[in-house]
Amino acid sequence: MQLDPIIQALRARCPTFGERVAGAAEFKMLEESTNLAVPSAFVIPLDDNPEDNTSGNSIRQALTDSFAVIVAISNTADEKGQGATATVHSLRIALWAALLGWQPGADYDGITYQGGQLLRITRARLWYQFEFGAAMEIGPSDGYQATELASLPHFDGATVQLDAADPRDPNTPGTGPDGRIEAKFTVPRTGNFE
Repeated sequence: MQLDPIIQALRARCPTFGERVAGAAEFKMLEESTNLAVPSAFVIPLDDNPEDNTSGNSIRQALTDSFAVIVAISNTADEKGQGATATVHSLRIALWAALLGWQPGADYDGITYQGGQLLRITRARLWYQFEFGAAMEIGPSDGYQATELASLPHFDGATVQLDAADPRDPNTPGTGPDGRIEAKFTVPRTGNFE
């Protein structure tokens, strides 16, 4: 999942953060940045969780792409974190209002909430991770089969001729197809297979 649209949405829809919304690869990098203005939010990628393929001759898999919004909150007023945890609740409400149900891309369903957890608390900062996901479907056009099919010649239609076997005596030699065409039909390129 592309994280830039999520970052832009949070900048536009969560005024609490101002412009203090960015992307990151992992929490450790954030934790080492001690001079951050707070509250701040950072969007990081999480797991993508595919379900089993449901197609017998192609690819069709549901996939949930997950990401986290890690918030950094000031903890200087109360080293135990009680005040900061109240802020966590209000930030969760703001994040839900900004993200839940929104489609981060044309291929995705609306974003859903997957949970949250405390990452770290120090005298200066409380770090909390909110987890979200959006479902999409991996289909034939996403895999090699689309490339292979694109290399095939264009289908211009087909003519089918049927030479039926004589059903009167299947055990007698010579009762197979006799060379007479009993049925014939044409399937045009635009194809109506009814």
